[in-house]
Amino acid sequence: MKTTTLIALFALAGACQRLAATQQPARPAPTMSQATIRRNAVTYVRWNLPDLARLVLARGAYAEKYDLFLDLNPYLLRGQFDGDSLIDLAIQVVEKGTGKRGIAIIHAADSSVHILGAGTPFGNGGDDFSWLWVWHAEARNARRAIPSVGREILLVEKPESGGGIIWWNGTEYVWTQYGD
Repeated sequence: MKTTTLIALFALAGACQRLAATQQPARPAPTMSQATIRRNAVTYVRWNLPDLARLVLARGAYAEKYDLFLDLNPYLLRGQFDGDSLIDLAIQVVEKGTGKRGIAIIHAADSSVHILGAGTPFGNGGDDFSWLWVWHAEARNARRAIPSVGREILLVEKPESGGGIIWWNGTEYVWTQYGD
């Protein structure tokens, strides 16, 4: 009887081990992929864009060719770049076909868009602003040598290197080199 009981216990223990080995481990909760996170971020950014930018950049030609570049913070600057009293926008963009980065400046008065870089050559910045990792708007009187028509100018630079000053001369944007 003791032998039969021991054999039954060993058989039961072996069966339990085989059962445990064949059971599937609990699956971790699904996580969002990087693509989903990025898509959601772009959606929320578009919702928060000023109306002027959202409407202008959604136009056929711009929407087909350019997308927002969100890897630089801030990706959008406001200023009176063209000399009227309205607030214009400067937005980091990327040309979809080439991946070349640049800036889209939108004038509030007429909704005109001026593409600098992003496949369009502009001053010493070239047609790809992938070097640009620091930018800000500054009052034009901070740089007295710049005869800008606007109240603000854009300073763009490669960290620990040179850069440029982007300013409106009354008809177009101009590049003035500074640094390297």
